[in-house]
Amino acid sequence: MYRTVDASVMRQVNKQTVLSLIYQKSATSRVAISEETGLNRATVSSLVDELIAEQFVEEIGLGNSTGGRKPILLRFNARAGYAVGIDVQITHLTSVLTNAARDVIHYQRLELEANQEHYTADWLLAILRQEIQAVIADMPTSPHGVLGVGIALPGLVHHIAGNVIYLPNLGLTDWAIVDELSRWFPYNFVVDNDANCGAWSEYLSRRINNLVFVNAGVGVGSGIIINGALYRGRDGIAGEAGHTTIAANGLLCSCGNYGCWEEYASERALARYLKEFSVQAEIGPHFLTDSVRLAQSGDPAYRQAFQKLGESLGIGLSNVLQVLNPEIAYLGGTVAEAQSLVLSEIQRVIRHRSMDANKGTPIVIAEPTAVALGAAGLAISQTVRMLPVPTT
Repeated sequence: MYRTVDASVMRQVNKQTVLSLIYQKSATSRVAISEETGLNRATVSSLVDELIAEQFVEEIGLGNSTGGRKPILLRFNARAGYAVGIDVQITHLTSVLTNAARDVIHYQRLELEANQEHYTADWLLAILRQEIQAVIADMPTSPHGVLGVGIALPGLVHHIAGNVIYLPNLGLTDWAIVDELSRWFPYNFVVDNDANCGAWSEYLSRRINNLVFVNAGVGVGSGIIINGALYRGRDGIAGEAGHTTIAANGLLCSCGNYGCWEEYASERALARYLKEFSVQAEIGPHFLTDSVRLAQSGDPAYRQAFQKLGESLGIGLSNVLQVLNPEIAYLGGTVAEAQSLVLSEIQRVIRHRSMDANKGTPIVIAEPTAVALGAAGLAISQTVRMLPVPTT
């Protein structure tokens, strides 16, 4: 049986195609859009006029002519609206306000001093409300205001329902976080795993179709891009590389397993390595930064601890590369601050342990804002549909 496609639906699909194309170009024209999409010029012209009226697109002058009239150049209006991205970690929150083109307009970091017993849903909700209000207070005026708010969380998240499944290092389970936030704000909210947000951010920035993003802080997780889309797995929890086993009779992990990668490649692991060298260290907002400073100043205990951390990171990354064979791997999270102390050791271990095809995989240090930027990008794509669809 044949099915017809409603004309209004087809027009909306074509409009999204045109907007997405303009979004990805520094400048283009109606003629160029028609040639690239196969849409006839009258349709393109009508859709572009609509987007200009909605203030998502602007005309910026005349381009060069290849014969005949000079084309009118078009550009996406980055000031059409703004998005908030928040990266929630155990010791701190990173928040960004971006314009619709994902340029950072405002950045702030909030240190969290609470003890483990203070980590409750109400406590985190109050902090998120405070951060969202503070970031939006700095938002310039725009035609479309807040396009969305994306929140990256360190654990298992049901991204479609907007619920927390389990945040092991925060001790939170079964929390309808989007419903809670929607009682306070009239915005479109998106929640996702922090490593997924980091992976999506790097994909949007570089359009590398197969990559992995390892987020290493108090815990360790990974986000995976396959063929230009986030890979989520059957239940949406793919990428929990931090809970793969690298020591068969190893330490007990918060997930209930023994010998998990994050027990050997995280801030917690670094603190334990320091204790082995008779250094008492407490994990907090400044732990990693202070440890890097002491190691760089030549303290032998700190240097040896970072060497062990780099070796463990390399072992786990080797496993990830063997399974996924990505074009590139990114290392984000607080541990990335120690790149001068761990990166060469990571690369040495990968060269030693990986198959030849994976030995030369670039290991790139991500920007500190990558996860928050990815969360903002997910929020924008949900609202305007001009970014690529995160999952297939």
